[in-house]
Amino acid sequence: MGTTMTDNKMEQREIEQGRRTAPRMDLSLPGKFLAVHANHPCIITSLSRTGLMMAIEEPLEIGDQGYLRCGPIDHFMIVTRKEAGQNALEFDIPVSDHFVFGIRQFQEQLEEQEQVELAETIKAWAQGESSTHW
Repeated sequence: MGTTMTDNKMEQREIEQGRRTAPRMDLSLPGKFLAVHANHPCIITSLSRTGLMMAIEEPLEIGDQGYLRCGPIDHFMIVTRKEAGQNALEFDIPVSDHFVFGIRQFQEQLEEQEQVELAETIKAWAQGESSTHW
């Protein structure tokens, strides 16, 4: 069943009222926002088809634009809201559900890789093979 005119009007009204039009998925992924004047390290805290929330040391100004790079995310973004330590950003073109699901898989693979690396580091340290000293 296709999208009706009424559905489109409701979605547009929600956008105008500043309400989220797509459900968000919680994440915790490190990334970098490449703005005109500076590059900002950030953590992506949630993602939807239309945009995302990112934690950032110094929130950006509403209307700021740039590219977000985080794993498979390499998209042009526009800052739509700022809060203490976080910014809401909107994709210039909404992404697909498949893309959002792929980001979830990326996070899970990253977590598994970090666990394996941690276990290897602990094993090497316990066997006296570590090059790091505490």
